[in-house]
Amino acid sequence: MLIGVNAPETYLSLIALDTIYATIDSSGAIHYAIDEEPSSNLLWDTLEAALTTITTSRQELHWWGEDSDGNIEGYYYKWSSDTGWSYTELESGVFYVPIRSDLDVFSFEVKAIDNFGNEDPTPSKLTLPVKNSSPEISFRYRSNPLIADIGGDTSFTFPTRTFVWDLYDQDGNETITDVYYSIDDTCSSCWFRLDGDVTSITLNSLEPGERKFFVKCRDIAGSESEIIHFPDSVEEGTAQAWFVKPVRGDVLVVDDYPLDNANNALSWYIGMMDTLVGGGEYSYWEIGDELPFSSSDVSANLNYFDHVIWYTAYNNTASANDTYNRAEASLVNFIMSGGNLFINPIDFEDTTFTWFPLDSLATLNPNGRLFPGTVIESPVDSNLNLSISHLISVKVKGFWPNVSEFENVQTIYQMPVPEGNQPWLGTPTICSIGQYRVSPIELSGKVVIMTLPLHDGYRPKLQGNGSAIKLFEYLLENEFSL
Repeated sequence: MLIGVNAPETYLSLIALDTIYATIDSSGAIHYAIDEEPSSNLLWDTLEAALTTITTSRQELHWWGEDSDGNIEGYYYKWSSDTGWSYTELESGVFYVPIRSDLDVFSFEVKAIDNFGNEDPTPSKLTLPVKNSSPEISFRYRSNPLIADIGGDTSFTFPTRTFVWDLYDQDGNETITDVYYSIDDTCSSCWFRLDGDVTSITLNSLEPGERKFFVKCRDIAGSESEIIHFPDSVEEGTAQAWFVKPVRGDVLVVDDYPLDNANNALSWYIGMMDTLVGGGEYSYWEIGDELPFSSSDVSANLNYFDHVIWYTAYNNTASANDTYNRAEASLVNFIMSGGNLFINPIDFEDTTFTWFPLDSLATLNPNGRLFPGTVIESPVDSNLNLSISHLISVKVKGFWPNVSEFENVQTIYQMPVPEGNQPWLGTPTICSIGQYRVSPIELSGKVVIMTLPLHDGYRPKLQGNGSAIKLFEYLLENEFSL
């Protein structure tokens, strides 16, 4: 008796995501349709030749074999787009077939091999049309400012704005070949093409005024996504208008005090800058509760200017929502590129400014009070002396910079020698200036940190010995101009 002479038999099944209809007309042509009965003008021929494209569509296939006189050892399979057979011992697979039109037709063959090397002489074959799926595009979560974060329905930016989106195509993101964007209009000649499946763009040199951004994508089969845009009235939680502000002057005032709803602190700084540099000769930026989604926008905003004055909330708690900690990398880059920074943080910890080397910190008022009349002394010039004009009712810090890591360190203000029940020890620094060594022959811009609040959102705090404007006059005319 002969053993193992019978060839195995092979069976094949498909997990289909759509209902596929197929009919053959009187001429033998095959009619295919997906999710609807085929019409007379939908005519397809089975594709036997290989297709050449890198795009894909997902298909899940299962197969198995039976052998009456032996065991199944493995399988050979191939798609109509393949030039040869592939071997596997698996009985299922997820495949990505190349699709280049709205509807394409593919065939898959598989044949079993038994333990005697016999192959199924009639491979199991499945011919199926594959429907192209249109690509999808959506803005990245929270990449557009929320009304709740900016404290209003209008987003203001300088001439740089980064947009970020997500792409998806059921046929595989590899099928997305183009992204198009437009500013203000969607006319046929208004679109700019981005090659491939890119997911962001940074726009520079935007013209001042009200703007609108549009973006869409297209796959290799020519199908386009819906057009999405910012602002979008349907997205009620996001900003409903977008205005580009012009860059004015070389000084930027950064309002990092979102709890100051009446903008009293900002008004004080604006009045000060009107006096020092003139109206319209500087810019200001109200951050709100959140920085721009892209850190490149933060850096761009700073780099439009030579000098940045950044003030924060009059608060010791996380609820203050000031954002300077999250802007650390951009601030460092700004300083290292030669920009000058004055920053007035109140919630100042030794981990807050890892880029500002400190020897030590000390709380000046453990009871949370600094009383009016306390003189803030300036070793630079006694004419710069300030005095607390209204009670400071938050805990504040004195500090000692690490002079071994900083260049040209100078104390601008320090606490006086304590008298009576004043709780601090010695004469801790509350305002210091320094630079970094960028290279053997180059220094960074100057960074000034002041830990006593200049304004509490209701009134200025350090005007008991003349206006604190003299500090900024000194910085702009002396330190920052050198």
